[in-house]
Amino acid sequence: MKPFLYILFSLVVLASCDTTPKASSSITKYIPRKAAVVIKTNDFKDFKSALVNNDLIQELAPTALYKTLVKGQTLFKDIQPDGETLLCYTKLGRNDYDISMITKAHASLFKGDSLLMKEAALKDPTIKTLGGTAHYLIYKDILIASTSKILLENVLREDNTNIYEDDLFEKAYTSSSNSATASIFIRGSEGASLYKSLFPNATANALKNSFSWTAADVDLDNNDIRLSGVALVQDSTSQRLSLLKNTQPVVNRIASITPTAATAVEAITYDDWKQFKSSKADFLKLDLSKYTLAREDLFASFSEVGIIHLPKGKVIVGVSTDITVTANALASASEKAEFRKVSIYEINMGSAFAKAYSPLLNLSSPTLYASIDDFYLFAENQEALETVIANYQNKATLSNSATFQNTESTLSRASSYLYISSLGSNAYKELASEDGQKVLKDITLDGYDYSALQLIQEKDYLLLNMAILKNDEATTDANIAQIANVKLSADITMTPQLVTNHRTNGKDVVVQDINNTLYLISNAGKVLWQKDLDGQILGDVQQIDLYRNGRLQLAFTTPSSFYVLDRNGKEVSPYPLSFKDNITQPLSIFDYDNNSNYRFVIVQNDKVLMYDKNAKAVSGFTFREAGSAILYPPAHMRIGNKDYITIAENSGKLHILNRTGKTRIDVKEKISFGDTPIYKYGNNFETFTVNGEKVSINTSGKLTQSISDFQSDSKIAIEDKLKVGLRENKLVVNGKKREIAFGTYTSPSISSTGKSQYIAITNTESSEVYIYDNKGVLLPNFPIYGTSKADVGFLQSNKSLGFVTQGGSNSVLIYKIN
Repeated sequence: MKPFLYILFSLVVLASCDTTPKASSSITKYIPRKAAVVIKTNDFKDFKSALVNNDLIQELAPTALYKTLVKGQTLFKDIQPDGETLLCYTKLGRNDYDISMITKAHASLFKGDSLLMKEAALKDPTIKTLGGTAHYLIYKDILIASTSKILLENVLREDNTNIYEDDLFEKAYTSSSNSATASIFIRGSEGASLYKSLFPNATANALKNSFSWTAADVDLDNNDIRLSGVALVQDSTSQRLSLLKNTQPVVNRIASITPTAATAVEAITYDDWKQFKSSKADFLKLDLSKYTLAREDLFASFSEVGIIHLPKGKVIVGVSTDITVTANALASASEKAEFRKVSIYEINMGSAFAKAYSPLLNLSSPTLYASIDDFYLFAENQEALETVIANYQNKATLSNSATFQNTESTLSRASSYLYISSLGSNAYKELASEDGQKVLKDITLDGYDYSALQLIQEKDYLLLNMAILKNDEATTDANIAQIANVKLSADITMTPQLVTNHRTNGKDVVVQDINNTLYLISNAGKVLWQKDLDGQILGDVQQIDLYRNGRLQLAFTTPSSFYVLDRNGKEVSPYPLSFKDNITQPLSIFDYDNNSNYRFVIVQNDKVLMYDKNAKAVSGFTFREAGSAILYPPAHMRIGNKDYITIAENSGKLHILNRTGKTRIDVKEKISFGDTPIYKYGNNFETFTVNGEKVSINTSGKLTQSISDFQSDSKIAIEDKLKVGLRENKLVVNGKKREIAFGTYTSPSISSTGKSQYIAITNTESSEVYIYDNKGVLLPNFPIYGTSKADVGFLQSNKSLGFVTQGGSNSVLIYKIN
C-alpha cells in the first residue's frame, strides 16, 4: 500500500498534461473497456490554466511522464470542448498508453472548421484523421478522438451496445463533484500494470488487487494540490482494502513517534481486533472459527500499527491501548541492551506481523523490540530502534515539526490507512526507471516537504484525502533531528570532529577508536574508510591544501609519526614521517602568507622541529630547544605587518619569536600558565594564569596582570573577540554570567560557522549537550543527548546546521539543527 500515494501524485501530473473537458453519464459508455485512468473536467480552459500555474506541476515538467502527456495533449489541440469531457488512458504496450478524448459535439468544437456540421448529418459516420497522428469519430452527437483507430472501430462495431458498463464505476463517477477543477478515476484491475510502468523500481506494486475504482476530485491553486474522493471495493473479492471493511478509524498517533528524518511512514488503525481478524479471514476465504494467528494477544492490544521507513532500516510501531496487556504479551522476551535508559529486548516474532497485517502493510520479521510510553517498537536493526528512541526523546518528530503542520492541518485526526512521505528525502525518485532517475536528480521540489494520503472507512466505501502543499520559505523546524548513529568496532578515544569535504563543501566526521583506527564518516552516517595508525592522534585533525588545487588533506601527529592523508585515506608521499623520540604536542601548522606554503612544527618535550610542505627540515628556523617542557602547540600570529611565533614553557618562560626563530619580543617575567594557550587580542598577546588572572603582553614586552571574569580552575575558550569561561555552574560569555545546571562539564568549545559563532559544552554526568549562540543564549530544544564535546558546523554547503558528538562508548551521533 505504501506507494499508493505516488500513483495518485503522478496521475495529477498526468491530468495536468492532458487537460480534460467535461463528461456526463451519457458519454461514459464510450470509455474503452480497459482504460486504466479516466479524467473528467467541467471547464477545460480553467483546468488548463490551473495546471500551467501550479508550481509543483511545473517543477515536474522535465519528466518523461509530463512530456509524454504534453505531446498527447497537442494531438487534440484543434478540439475545443465545451462542458464535461473525459480523457481516457488505455495500456498499449509495456510503457505506452493510448489516449482518448470523449465529449459532447457542438458547432464550434473544431477551431475555425465547419466539418462538424457535415459529420453530424451523415447517417453512416466514418473515422477521420486529426492532425495526421490522431483519429476522431462523431457518433450520436458525441466526439470520440483517440490515438488508437481500433478503439474507434470498436465503437462502430458494437453500434448501439453499451460499450462500457460498470456499476462501481458509475457509483464512483456520480460521487465526483461538478465544481472540481478535475476528477480522476483509477481502475483497480489495470492499476498494477499502470503502477509498474510508472515506477519500475518499486519493490511492491501498490495498486495490485487494492480496489475496484478510486475517484478523486482535484483542487489546484498556484502552490498546492489536494485530492478528495472515495475508494470502492467490490464485495467477495480479494482486494486488499477490503481488510478495512466494518472497522472504525482511530485517531492516528504514529506521527508522534516518527523522526523528522524518516523517508516515509504508513499506518492502519482499527477499533476492534476481532473485526479486523474477521475481515482477514473473509479476505483469505477461510472459516473464521478455524482461523488462528500467532501473537493475537499482542495485536489485540494495539489500535494502530505502522511502519517507519528510515534511511537505515524500518521500524514497526504498535500503539498500545493498554500497556499492561501489551507488556504481558511480550513477557517472554529477554533484555539485550539499554539505550538512553530504554531497554531493548530480543524477541522471536517470526512472521507473525506479516501474517496478521499483509497485504495492507509489508511487515518484516523483527527480532528486537523496545517500548517508550505507549509506543512499542519492533525492528531487525538495533540502530533503527535507537534512531526512533533518540528522536522521540529529542522531540524531533513529525508531530513537533513546523514544516509538517501545514500538511497535517488538511488531514482528519483519525484514518483507517495513513501514508506520509518526505519529499525532501527523494525516496520517490528511486522508484523511477534509470533514465527517469537521471531527470529527477535535478528536481528539488523546494518548499514541498511532505505529501500525505489517508483513507477513512465508511459504511461501504473509503473516503480518500490527499495533500501536497508548499510551505512558506520562512517555515522551518525548530527541532533537532538525529540523522545518524554510527557504531564503531571498538570504543572511541577521540572526540568526533567535523572536517570539510572539498567535493561537496559540506562536512564529514573523523573519529578514532581504542585500536588506533581512524574513521572517516559521511554526514549521513556512512563509514567511508578506516585507517590503522601507529598510535592515538594528538589534539585535533587539521586540514591543508598541500597542492594548492582545492583538494584538502588531513594532517595530524601521533606520539610517533606525522601523517598526511588524502580524501580517500591514502598516505600522501613523502608522509608519514616517523620519529624516534615521542611527539608531545599536537601538530602546529603555520601559513605565514596564506598561500599554502606551510610550515609544520613538531614538539618533542622541550625540542622543536620545523618542516616545509615537502617534509624537509627548515634549516633557517633556529629555535631548536626550550629550557623546559613546552606546554602548548607553538602558535603563529600576525600583528600589523609582523609575524610572531609564541612558545610557552612549563617553567613560566614565554618566547615570542620571528619567522627565523629568533627573539622578537623579550618577555622577562615568568607566567603561571593555566590551560589557556597564548592568543592574540587586539595588538596584544594574552593568556590566563592558573588562578584565572588575565595576562596581557604588548609588542614592547610589557606584561600586565589583572583580575578577570574567570576564577581559578575555569575552563576557558577564546576565538576572535568571543571569550567563554566555565566553572562549576557558571558560564561566562564576554563578561556576562549565566547559571547552568550543576554537573561535570567538558571545556567549552567555540565553532565559527558562516557568520555565526556557537558555544558548546557537554554535561558528562547527565549526558547532555548544550549549544549557545555568541551571546550565551541557549539554542531551542537543547540540551540533547551526547557524552562528549560537540563540534558544530554546516553539514551541507552553507546549510543544514548540525553537530557531532559521542553517544555510547563506541557510537558517533550526528544531529541536524533545524
